[in-house]
Amino acid sequence: MKNLRLILFAALAGVLMMSVLMRAGQATKPGQTTKPGESRPRIVELKAPLRVIGDPFPVFSGVTMDPESDEVVMADENRAAIVTYASQIQNTDKVMEPRREIRGPETLVDRVCSVTISPEFQEVFTVNKDIGDNMLVFPLSAKGNLAPSRELTTDHGAWGVFLDRKNDEIYITTHHYNKVAAYSRKATGDDNELRYIQGPKTGIASPEGVYVNSENDEIYVANHGHWRQTETGEGYAGRGRRAEKPGGPKGPVLPLVASTGKFLPASITVHSRTASGDTAPLRTIQGPKTRLNWPAGIHFDTVSGQIAVANSSDNSILFFDRKADGDAAPVRVIKGPATGLANPTNLFIDTNRNEIWVTNWEDHSATVYPRTAEGNVAPLRVVRSAPKGSPTTGLGGPSDIAYDPKRKEILVPN
Repeated sequence: MKNLRLILFAALAGVLMMSVLMRAGQATKPGQTTKPGESRPRIVELKAPLRVIGDPFPVFSGVTMDPESDEVVMADENRAAIVTYASQIQNTDKVMEPRREIRGPETLVDRVCSVTISPEFQEVFTVNKDIGDNMLVFPLSAKGNLAPSRELTTDHGAWGVFLDRKNDEIYITTHHYNKVAAYSRKATGDDNELRYIQGPKTGIASPEGVYVNSENDEIYVANHGHWRQTETGEGYAGRGRRAEKPGGPKGPVLPLVASTGKFLPASITVHSRTASGDTAPLRTIQGPKTRLNWPAGIHFDTVSGQIAVANSSDNSILFFDRKADGDAAPVRVIKGPATGLANPTNLFIDTNRNEIWVTNWEDHSATVYPRTAEGNVAPLRVVRSAPKGSPTTGLGGPSDIAYDPKRKEILVPN
C-alpha cells in the first residue's frame, strides 16, 4: 500500500510538472529556445482598459500651513499625494499646478485625509485612512517619489492628525475604534501611544478632526455620530504589533456578538489634554441648534477664541464659542451659494494674515475667506486643481465592485 501511494504521488507530481512546463512554453515567443537548465521567461501582454471611471485631478482633503511661510500644504486624497501651493495665489479661475508634490509608490502615501507640519523640525505628517494603517513623516521640503523618513503603525481607520507643538506630541483619531491617541512626535515603527481616550464614557463616536489647544489644555474632537461600544485599548492594524491582537489578521476568529451599533447626533467633544482611558469629556456641543451635520476638520481661532468646524454635509463652516456646551447655536456661520463651499472637509485658520483656508472635497478646490467672514460671502481666492465645474466621481476608496445585469448598473461601495 505504501509503494502504491509513492507511485501515485510521483505520477501526480509528473503531471503537475508537465502542466507547468507546457504553460511556460506557451508563454514564450515563437521560436524562442533556452539552454538546458535555463527557465523560460513568461511574456505578459499588457492591454489598456476599454474605458475608465475615475477622477484624474487632485481632490483636496487636509490643509495646513506655517503662517510664517508663503506656502500651504494639502493632502490630495484622490491621487494619493501631498501637495504644496503658494499661499498668496492671485489667479482664481485657471487650474494651478502645485509647487511640489510627494507622490509615488515609494512614498507609501495612499488615502490621505489630513496633514500637519512641524515648522521647527521641518517635517510633514499624514495618516493613511483604511489602507496603510500608518502615519508617514517626510521632510517639509520633500518632493517626488521618495520613501518616508519614518513610519508609525496606527490603528485601522485613522483619519485626523494634529501636532501639539508646545508639548511635542502627535494626536491621531481613529474612526472604527472611537479613539483619540497621543504619540511622541518622534514615534516610529510599532511604538505605543503615550495615552489615549477611548470607551463608552468619552462620547467619541466616529471621530475625524482633532485640534489640541495647548494654552487651555483642551482637545477638540469632531464626531460624526456613528457609534458602537468599544473597550478601552481596543484596536488593531493589518500588520506590525497590532496585527497580533485578537481579531487581527493573525489573531483568532472571534464569534459574532449582538450589535451595539447606533447613530448618535453629531458632536464636538472637548477633553482635557492629559485625559486617558474611558474618561468623560469636559463639555459636549451636540443637538439640533448646533446645526452639526457630518463635522470633519476642526480648528481653533486663537484671536476670537472660537472653535471652527468644516460641516461637510451642510456645505458650511460653523463657529462656536470655546466654552459652548450642550445644544448651543453657532455664533456665526459661513454658508450660501456665493461661498463656493462644496463638501468642505478640512480647514486652517491663518491668524497672521487673518484668513481661513477650506478644502472642498466635491469641487477640486480650496477656498480662502477673511478670518471674520460670516454668511453668504464669496472667497477672497480659490486654488483650483481642475477646470471649474469638473465633476468628481465620488469614489472615496472603493473596496469592491459588482454588476447588476437587470438594471445594467455598476455598484461600488466606498
